[in-house]
Parts: sequence; C-alpha cells; structure tokens
Amino acid sequence: MDINSLYIIKRDTGVCIYHKDFTESGFDPQLLSSFLVAMTSFFDEATRSLTSQARAFEGSNYKIVVEFGDWTLGAISTKEDTEGIRIKLRRMIERFEEQFNVLRWVDIDLAVQTRFEQNVIDEFVRYLITPETVITVRAEWQHYTNRPDVMSFLRIIPSICSVRDAAEFLEVPVEVALNLAAEALWENAITVYNPVKPDDIYQATSLTGQDVGDEELSPETARTLTELDGETPVSIAAERVRTSDMKRFLNDVAILEKRKMIELVTPAHAIAVRYTSVLQSLLKGCSKIVGLNAMRKVFFVSREELVEMYPWMAYVTLEEGIDIEMRSSLTAATIRGTISPDILNDGFRVLIQFITRRVKDLTGAQPINKIIAITRDEIRQQYPSTVFEIEWESLAV
Repeated sequence: MDINSLYIIKRDTGVCIYHKDFTESGFDPQLLSSFLVAMTSFFDEATRSLTSQARAFEGSNYKIVVEFGDWTLGAISTKEDTEGIRIKLRRMIERFEEQFNVLRWVDIDLAVQTRFEQNVIDEFVRYLITPETVITVRAEWQHYTNRPDVMSFLRIIPSICSVRDAAEFLEVPVEVALNLAAEALWENAITVYNPVKPDDIYQATSLTGQDVGDEELSPETARTLTELDGETPVSIAAERVRTSDMKRFLNDVAILEKRKMIELVTPAHAIAVRYTSVLQSLLKGCSKIVGLNAMRKVFFVSREELVEMYPWMAYVTLEEGIDIEMRSSLTAATIRGTISPDILNDGFRVLIQFITRRVKDLTGAQPINKIIAITRDEIRQQYPSTVFEIEWESLAV
C-alpha cells in the first residue's frame, strides 16, 4: 500500500476527527494533528500568507503530505509525495467536508469512523484489488473482522485463491468479489499479492537486493535487468532475451521485485509509455499513406492547438522523421508521479483524436479507421491486460 496513515483534522481546534492507521502502529493521531496545525500556522505567519503554504513534512523514511480544505486539514503519511496521492487526499477532504459539514460549527458524535469508512476503502484499498489478485486468508482471520458479509466470504473461499477464482467459487459477479476482498483487506483479515503481468513496466533500482533464501534466477532473467528500463513491458523484455519459459520468466521477475532490484513505474509513467506507443504506431501507419512531411505537419499543428490546455504537451515532440520523443523534464515528472495520470490520459486521447481527424481530411474515413484497428492490434500484443484502458471507440472517425 502506498500510504501508512490518513488524518482529517479540524483546523481551528487542531483535533483529529478522522484517522486510519494502515500499519497498526498504535501512534496517537492527536499528537500528530496538533503538530501539523501548529507548524502550518507557523509557516503562514512567517510568510504572512493568506493561504497555507506548508504542504509536506519529511522524516527519515516517510513524508507527511498535507492538503487544505475550507475548514479541515488532510494529511497522509507516505513514502513518496506524488500527485496521485495528493489527488486522492484532496478528494477525501472534499467528501469529508460535504458529508460532515455540521462539524464545522458544532462538536457532536456523528460516528465518523464508521460512516466515512467506505469512502476511504474505495479510494485507498479498492484499487489494490484486481480479478487476478491472489488472496491469502489469515489463519486467525476471525479475530480481525466481525463484518457478516466478510466473514461469510472468508468461510467459503479457499485459503489461497485469486479474486476471480473466489467469484467463480461463490457463483457471484467478479465485482462483488472485488468489493468483498477490499473490505477483508481493510479489516486485515487477508493479505494480497498481485502477480506480474506481461504488460507490466518495471525499472531497475539496484544490482543487489535483499536476500530471499534459495530462490535462484534463470540466466535469461539475470540478463533482463538491462531490459527493464522503465519503458519496456515485461513481455517485450522476455522476447529480447529469448526466454523459452514465460511462466518461469514472470516468476523470476517477481523475485527481482521482491529483492527490491526492480519496481513498477508510476501509473502516470505507465500511461505515458502506453500512449507514446499508440502514437508511434499510428504515425507510422499514417505516414505510409500521406508521407513523412505531411504527417509531421499534422502532428505539430494538432499539438500546438492543445498546448494552452495541456502545457506538458509541449514536451512531447518528434525527432527526425516521425519518432516520438518525450523530453526529459516530462519523463522525470511522470516517473516521480508529480503529474496526474488522468491529465496525461485526457491529453494524449485528445491529441490522437485531433491527429486522426486531420488525417481523415487527407485520406477519408476508411483508411484512418483501418490504421486505428491495426494500431489497436499491435498495442494488444504489447499490453494485453491494459489495452482496453485506451478509449479506441473515441479515436475512430
């Protein structure tokens, strides 16, 4: 999980009115809430600012990320300060202030801990669970939860199974099993593990990692460290090292991750890599019909129309010919997660729409729609489990 603790604090009193500790550390939330309110007030006074300026505090191995609402202060203890985490925190503050607005004026018991719980599960736990997620039921799970639906769920399913298998075992829709697994994880009644997928994108972190016992890497996977560059899906890396056993290869990648030798790229970077692959394939196909110079012109005219709305798009350009390049400053922002995945997704989608419509004016609808279909098939080969996160229907003309 990306975060350790979540706090919602009333700004005028410094009282923590909602708290969730995901690590079971037992730390008193009121101590931290008083500190945060005092420090943010100090910085406001020191800078003579009308709006709060202090937005993060850093410890030895954690950061406390701070965002402000109208009358509350939200804080998250996390390892990394990313835009994605800040977006989640701002949504939590907005929902909390809307649901419990009466607490702005009076201090009454509204059962905040239980009534706000589902919002936190949806934002911080549910995204960890996919149909392929492997569930391991804790041996003494009865001591962790008293929710009737979770207890019924855990009594029936095998002690180790995927969420999809659990849904089939219970004969319920996968979405129901996903929600039940999220609630069970919230209660600490299960642990979860997400297997390596062929279209996952990893980047190397170091050449030596933590000891994991007798697990040995195959020669192919040892060579893979040079291929996991933050740009290449696991499936393509496997092809480059000519592995003969994909299942073994995925298991070995999981060992590398366990040893902290590699890590998944941020969601923002994964979206950027996926969409640049789409753009590259699309431009290549279109240039065969309209020519390189015409395609370069279409790209740059389309991009310039969108730069005012999406300033980061100025850093997506073409090298010689039609080779897509992301400038280093944008790449660094996606790697650090300081740019929102949603903003990237929207921008790239609109850019491709502008390009396909301009190409249609040159070739007609049928050729460009065929190129889009070919591009989709190529991307499916590289990203089989995430290809449909791209809105292909909106790209057709």
